[in-house]
This record gives sequence, structure tokens and C-alpha cells, in this order.
Amino acid sequence: MSVTPDPGPNSSPRKQPAPASDPAQQQPLFRERLLPGPGAWIVVVALGSIVGLVMVPIDLTLAIVVGIVCVVIAIVLAVAYSPVLEVAGGRFRLGRAQIEASLLGEPEVLRGEDWQRTIGQDFEPLAHHCVRGWARTGIRVEVLDTADPTSAWVASTRRPDDLALALRSAQHSD
Repeated sequence: MSVTPDPGPNSSPRKQPAPASDPAQQQPLFRERLLPGPGAWIVVVALGSIVGLVMVPIDLTLAIVVGIVCVVIAIVLAVAYSPVLEVAGGRFRLGRAQIEASLLGEPEVLRGEDWQRTIGQDFEPLAHHCVRGWARTGIRVEVLDTADPTSAWVASTRRPDDLALALRSAQHSD
């Protein structure tokens, strides 16, 4: 049985700084929030405004206040529900899902017809998808883990080359 000495009344307990290798302390190699495109923002503002418009027959001041509040709430919800793509600490996070970068194959950057085919006619039911209609590019990364039933990760991104480079860097740093 080991005994820890009493620090004494004048000493204050100090937390030791986290080591630099702690994944929570590292800067992400890549981070992107898939915010909606301009058309979706117009719809968000229009829907919030419609709620205020319905209140006009009751009271104009109330309608304006309710409309503004609804627009703000709609904008906050649109941002809050936009998924985040992040490569940090040797892990690839896609929305709420995450996987070790070492369990992934070579990232494939997809644009134009290749992207449309991947999310259309060549759709993989067993792949993990995070696809947004306003993003015209994306990546596909095969899952190498034989115990994982997911065949690949397919993600929309406005910066596919940066994401692919970050994934390669995370894979080679292990």
C-alpha cells in the first residue's frame, strides 16, 4: 500500500498540462461545416417569415417580432444541423460518426460526372453517406476494416483536395 504525501495547507492542487500527443489538444488537419447553399438560405428565411406573415391579421407588431424570432431560430437550426467533416488526432469525423484514419484506404476525389455517378447510379447501400445536394464535389474512402460492415465513406465537401490530403497525412502519421 502506497501513501501519497499530504500537499499541505499552502499548496494548491495543480492540474498537469496535457501532453502534446493528446488528440483533444491537437489542431485539426481539416475542418469544414457543410452549411447550406444560397437557395437553402432563401428557403430558411422565407419559412421563418411566413410564420410572421400569418400573424399579421392579429397584430402587425406581434407579426414582425414573431417573424424575426422565427427567422433567427430557422438560421440557428440550419447551422446546428449542418454536419462537420474533421480530420484530427488520427480520426476522421463525419457528422456524428468517426473512424480511425488508419482503417481507411486511399481517398478518391470526385467531381462532376464521377460525383454524380457515385451518389446516383453507383450508389453503395453499405457505405456511410453524408451527402448534401448543394455540394458538387466529394470524396469516397474505402473502409479497410474487415470487421466493419460499412464498405466506404462517401462525403460531400466543397474542398475535396484538402480533405483527401488531410486524410493521407493522418494515415501516414500513425
